[in-house]
Amino acid sequence: MKAPFRGLWRVVTHAFRKPEVVLFLIIVISSSGVRAEERPRRVLMLHAFNHAFPATTISGDAVRKRLLERSEHKLEIAAEFLDLARHSGPGHEDRLVSFLREKYSGEQPDVVIALGSSALPFIVKHREAITPSVPVVFAGISPANFSASRPPPDMTGILTEFDLAKTLALAEALQPSSRQVVFIAGSGGVDRRWQTQARTLMGGRGDRFETTYLFELSYDALVAELKRVPPDAIVIILTVFLDGSGKAFVPVEVATALAALSPAPTYSPYDTFLGNGVIGGSVDTFESIGTAAADLTLDIMGGKDPATIPPSVSPGQAFRVDARALQRWNLRESNLPTGTIVLFKAPTIWEAHRNLVLASVFMFALQTSVAAALLIQRRRRRRAETLLKESEERMTLAAASVNIGIWQFDRETSELWATEHSRVLFGLGSGIPLTREAFLTAILPEDRETALASFSKASREDQSAVTDVRVARDGKQRWIRIRARFHPNDQGAPKQLSGVFVDITEQKTAEIETALQRQEVAHLMRVSVLGELSGAIAHEINQPLTAIQSNAETGLDLVAADTPDLIEIRDVFQDIVDDNRRASEVIQRLRNLLKKDQATIASVDVNELVTSTLRLLNNELISRRISVKLDLTQSLPTTIGDPVQLQQVLLNLVMNAMDAMASTAVAQRLVTVSTLLWRANAIVVRVKDCGPGIPPAGESRIFEPFYTTKAHGLGLGLPICSTIIEAHGGNIELSNDNFGGAVAMISLPVRSLLIAAQ
Repeated sequence: MKAPFRGLWRVVTHAFRKPEVVLFLIIVISSSGVRAEERPRRVLMLHAFNHAFPATTISGDAVRKRLLERSEHKLEIAAEFLDLARHSGPGHEDRLVSFLREKYSGEQPDVVIALGSSALPFIVKHREAITPSVPVVFAGISPANFSASRPPPDMTGILTEFDLAKTLALAEALQPSSRQVVFIAGSGGVDRRWQTQARTLMGGRGDRFETTYLFELSYDALVAELKRVPPDAIVIILTVFLDGSGKAFVPVEVATALAALSPAPTYSPYDTFLGNGVIGGSVDTFESIGTAAADLTLDIMGGKDPATIPPSVSPGQAFRVDARALQRWNLRESNLPTGTIVLFKAPTIWEAHRNLVLASVFMFALQTSVAAALLIQRRRRRRAETLLKESEERMTLAAASVNIGIWQFDRETSELWATEHSRVLFGLGSGIPLTREAFLTAILPEDRETALASFSKASREDQSAVTDVRVARDGKQRWIRIRARFHPNDQGAPKQLSGVFVDITEQKTAEIETALQRQEVAHLMRVSVLGELSGAIAHEINQPLTAIQSNAETGLDLVAADTPDLIEIRDVFQDIVDDNRRASEVIQRLRNLLKKDQATIASVDVNELVTSTLRLLNNELISRRISVKLDLTQSLPTTIGDPVQLQQVLLNLVMNAMDAMASTAVAQRLVTVSTLLWRANAIVVRVKDCGPGIPPAGESRIFEPFYTTKAHGLGLGLPICSTIIEAHGGNIELSNDNFGGAVAMISLPVRSLLIAAQ
């Protein structure tokens, strides 16, 4: 043996002579052997239903995830799907037992987890044949199903309260006026347990609800019955594993289809139905059920005796609703019970983009700080010049983009600064300097003095000046609005004048078109009124023409007689002249009303306007058997306006008064027209009728266009009257009189006041 190895051997043999070293090595070797030979812990999950059911997948995934996250041991997790909802006969159970016994006879699981309502009764009945004496953890079992199964003490788990009463309470809170409840369930084993619970629940609620049970129907019959449910009913969907014809279904798929076609809101105590059209209910999540079952499994694999662990209620039970379903049925979220969990609710902008907003604010603050630090380091003068130039460019660009020109004029130096777009607005060529004289020359001569006077007045009164002028540009006339503001110097005298040029041609064109349309409508209303008076006007003209004919015949007879009475002949021909003048006046008044010319401004005698209007309506008043009372104040001052338009207003008001008394007794049909001078500055005309007055609902809408109380009215008469009177600087009101009927009052300014204002 070589020297180095001989030395190492002596060290090892010397160390083994010490007992503590030997003991340490024995422990290390033993523990290593145990770890090397430790077998994995086996967990068998028995699902009551097949993998097509979402509840099966969700709860199974939750169990697997929790076990793998928290187990200190290596795990082997197996899963079997009993499919007891569709195959519940003894033959199916026998085949399952035989299959599971042989499959797991060689490698018995350490814990069996029974998931679903039918899994616990199955394992209680067949545990000794499949996995004898293996601890069982159940989940998704109702308290009633747990009691009926009578499990032995070493079976524990998580009880789930599918509380139908609380689900109904949620529906009552959202639909307090509903008086009908509809329950839906199939014909499978689980379905029938739900049927029993529903009937028990509603047994004591007969005085509150009319209950309909859609149980054990074929799917087509169920759909047909559901479509007949009233829209204010409460529909509670339980489970449909089998329909009345024995056809198998997946309950969540049935719930989704029924919720979509139901004419009334639907509810359910199942978590998996949420998000598929059902509003919600008192539900537990299958994820929380699976997690709680996994925690119990970990305790048992850690050495805890399952007989010492009593079954517990799942902590995930709560009211849960779908926000989208609430919105679909227009149900108020404020009516939900306190603590309700609202799912699928669209997040607010802050909730959805909080990180982005915070990041933007942070970046903005950071950029501002950097910019401020850089600006401080630059020279103040250069910074000011640069900022001024950039500001000017931005302002000029912004103004030009909205068709605005900006200008500034120094009165002391007569210097004018204006943007290039100002040149475009006034049609100034590129070779013309932008001076005060150039702009004034571009303005049409008739508007030039008005603009200068406006600016002069504004400088004296220290206020903004606004004037509209016309310029000729590209062979067309354009309207430019000049808005100016004076800036005083240290002594308070106006030194600088600044403002904007705005092209308002389109606005002016629209105003002119509106005025023309208003005149068209007013003319049509005059024609309409005359159309209503056509019979009376024809009679009014026919009377003097008949008298003319009669007098002319009499005059001929007298001239032909042997002893003519010259005095009588003269009277006859005088009557002919008077009657002819009367007919001419009527025709002239009609021509004035029918004319479509521009408004004619003249001095108007209001008393004469009233009497001529009543003469025009004389025969209409007689045919309707309506009396007229005149109360005209003498020596009234005149007003200024368009006589035709003002007569149109009077015609309309008197015609309205006549129409209002259609149902009034003949003896009480009276129209009172009066004039007076109010406070020496207004002429007032009152037209009062003895009709029923204005209905309360129409008092605030009487001048609203197209509002009328007449069967064949257009609703334009009074709005046009209001427009005409306001254009004359006056005011018109219509109200109920304290002594009955309605009274219309027109107020027009005195002529001398109008002249002074102009």
